Amino acid sequence: MPVVLVVDDEEGFRHILQIVLQRAGFGTLVASNAAEALQIIERHPPDLVLLDDMMPGMSGSDLCVKLKGDPQFAAIPVLMHSANSKLHNPAYVESIRADGVLLKPCPPRDVVAAVSQYLQTNAS
Repeated sequence: MPVVLVVDDEEGFRHILQIVLQRAGFGTLVASNAAEALQIIERHPPDLVLLDDMMPGMSGSDLCVKLKGDPQFAAIPVLMHSANSKLHNPAYVESIRADGVLLKPCPPRDVVAAVSQYLQTNAS
């Protein structure tokens, strides 16, 4: 079963995404900030990271750059899941090396479809 790490500082979003992904057949891990996410990734690398951008401390964008710059974790797909307007800019998304973007609010079926798509692409 593929495992998705959900990183969001808002407990409600983490909880909803965890339920949606588990019902779709994915395993989940959760983190409330980028530092916690990095610790989880180092101990139990997930198959995909669903990452909020606007968080206190290290932003999701900064974490994405850090992961994509580390050969040990660069192949893990990172989907940014945020309301941050910077993520509307393809050049910005490319600069942080995110694999994809889901803008909040995003219907649960779109989250599941995107996660499924990136996991299939990564498995190919």
